[in-house]
Amino acid sequence: MNDYLKGKVLWITGASSGIGKGLALELNKIGGCTLILSARRSELLEELAQQCTQVKAHILPLDLEDYGKASQWTEEALKFAGRIDVLINNAGIGQLGNSLDTLDEVEEKIMRINYFGNVALAKAVVRKMMEQGGGQIVVISSVLGQFSQPRLATYAASKHALYGYYEGFREEVRKKGIKVQIVSPGFINTEVTLNSLKGDGTKLMKNSPAQEKGMRTDVFARKLIKVMQSGREHAYIGGLEIMAAYFKRWFPGLFYWLMRKFVFKT
Repeated sequence: MNDYLKGKVLWITGASSGIGKGLALELNKIGGCTLILSARRSELLEELAQQCTQVKAHILPLDLEDYGKASQWTEEALKFAGRIDVLINNAGIGQLGNSLDTLDEVEEKIMRINYFGNVALAKAVVRKMMEQGGGQIVVISSVLGQFSQPRLATYAASKHALYGYYEGFREEVRKKGIKVQIVSPGFINTEVTLNSLKGDGTKLMKNSPAQEKGMRTDVFARKLIKVMQSGREHAYIGGLEIMAAYFKRWFPGLFYWLMRKFVFKT
């Protein structure tokens, strides 16, 4: 049993698929903890909970777009185990479309889920963590929180916003026993691109080759658990693509030249 996880209650949003599901299954292998699994699709959460036979697993369906209920969801989560030690704020939605063709309501939807819902839940949970004497918030952002690409402007904006918010929020709650970590995945083999919204709000229904060739979710989960245990304030997890974030920081001129020549072709 992992001593870090022993007896802890971990709440995972976006748990019905992708990174969230992979993390739940990996935590189940380790055992010793209690899981609260959240996403919109209750039937998928039920299936996942049934697979988690080595831990106590509870389901709490929710839709982050309806973030005004964040305090209510938190109260419901507390009924399962009486405390929340770690919130893995993972739920989100992708977007792919030219900015001028993207409807305002689609941009607003992306921000409600990826930013406002994420933040509202963290605030509600942190208030309870402060009462219990501490806790940990793990925010799943993206390498695109450090730069952007054509047709991904809205998605990248929502991930940039998480950086801006949580880097300040971390310092506000640090002395109150709350750890805040931002984790930025690269290409992970999930259905996030498949379920991304086009400019008119319909689903893309097509995965990207980069996503399909990305890191497996079980591999990502094992790396994420190590990051969580380390307490590092920020970490990239992925393949060579995560080097783009460092390259852009240190060699911005060369970064944009290379990206326009080989990647930013529209």
